[in-house]
Amino acid sequence: MLSGGLDSATCLYWSKVKFAEVSAITFNYYKRLRGEKKATIELAKSANVTNFFEINIPFIKEPDDFFNSHFSRLNFDDPRWLSYIPARNMLFYSIAAYYAEFLNIKYIIGGHNSHDKVFFRDATKPYIRKLNSLFKQGCLLCDDNPYKIILPLATMKRKNIINLALKLKVPVELTWSCHSKGKIHCGQCYACKQRLDGFNSLGLKDPVFLYS
Repeated sequence: MLSGGLDSATCLYWSKVKFAEVSAITFNYYKRLRGEKKATIELAKSANVTNFFEINIPFIKEPDDFFNSHFSRLNFDDPRWLSYIPARNMLFYSIAAYYAEFLNIKYIIGGHNSHDKVFFRDATKPYIRKLNSLFKQGCLLCDDNPYKIILPLATMKRKNIINLALKLKVPVELTWSCHSKGKIHCGQCYACKQRLDGFNSLGLKDPVFLYS
């Protein structure tokens, strides 16, 4: 499950170590950021994945687009609301499961970390366990060996993820985490600040800002 960000890129390279064949899937929802799209393509190419699936789902919108830029009237102060999509993970994992069943893929790798579960309820381990249970019940082509979602980063904080990324030689400079529409990372949105804090805590500079 490749979004183009640091977490999914780390999972991609983690998967390359763990498994002989790795495919990547990414979702182009309504007005998806160009930086994200570019990052997914470059990361998939750099990892030499077996298959790269770009799924266009233009009817899926973030709140600002769904409400025609009037989302502020809902009075949500947390900036993470701006990237919230109802049932996002149920939708995305279900599409991934579709490909997994036909292609006999046994593991769907998600990049959720310990920060995500604080806000996004569909990024928690209990939620993912329920999805896995549903997939197991519904799979007819699995021969009692169903595909399942695994979360390598579920208990990890940003600092730990960065350490793992560096150990796995992830091309961090190719990743895109920013929520702004610019050509470079803004350094101000919550995703950028998380990255900067993580690298700073390790006494390192984030490559995406070095090359911006």
